[in-house]
Amino acid sequence: MKKIAIITDSAGDFSAKAAKKHNVKVIPLRICFSDKEFRDGIDISSDEIYHLLEKEIPKSSLPYRDDIIAAFDCARNEGYTDVIYIGISSGLSGTFNAVRLIASEYDGLNIHCFDSKTLSCAQNMLIWAAIAALKTTDNIQEIFARLSEIRNKMAAMFCVRDLTYLIKGGRIGKVAGTVGSLLKLCPIIKVNDDGVYETASKTIGFNRALEALVAEIKSQFANVEVAISLTYSSNKEFAERIKAEIKKCCKVKSCEINPVTAVLGVHTGPDMAGIAVYPI
Repeated sequence: MKKIAIITDSAGDFSAKAAKKHNVKVIPLRICFSDKEFRDGIDISSDEIYHLLEKEIPKSSLPYRDDIIAAFDCARNEGYTDVIYIGISSGLSGTFNAVRLIASEYDGLNIHCFDSKTLSCAQNMLIWAAIAALKTTDNIQEIFARLSEIRNKMAAMFCVRDLTYLIKGGRIGKVAGTVGSLLKLCPIIKVNDDGVYETASKTIGFNRALEALVAEIKSQFANVEVAISLTYSSNKEFAERIKAEIKKCCKVKSCEINPVTAVLGVHTGPDMAGIAVYPI
């Protein structure tokens, strides 16, 4: 009898409470400072990272091999026969390929890896979609087809007040990022179909960026029934503001709000808001 577990990584903003309730195993990425190292969600929380950023902007790193294997071991020991791993975009991190490599060498489980081609609140939506799909089917191909359908219809984007963190992390071009910082530009950044960052639009000032983000969503989903997932760094009020505006123009059937995980906070800094939307 097939029994399927869901495993993800900590870039998916999946809360510890939800992970426990649905028995989702979360592989922690790492945050590396010059003198110490943390495993995301285990040794450090999303609330704690922003105080440390005031002294040093660390690097993010792949999960430990042992942590990946431990997640697989846990699933196997609990009697699961199969695993669906939903990972951060392979275009943004080497985590997906690292997990896939170890999965190919692992005995005792059938491990199926799904490249979300996204991260954060959008990856979160795909995890929830997999949980829902498992209630009606154990066909991996059907579940992957559902996840791909959602991903292809989804819009995911975010904005930050300060580009310094994205520049430091190498997530945007250094020249463009430096010019943007000097001009106080706050771009709306989306995750494109290839699973990499792309600028959707540019504004000056963070409040205008929040308005532009909402306008982007309105242009695509006005009067449409949608599911939304929101994320924020140190200030939930930004996410609540976006939610309120989206509800004015869209028929919101479900809404999830979670703080961005610490390892992603390294790249966004303390002022960030993001949203993922797909039509139901």
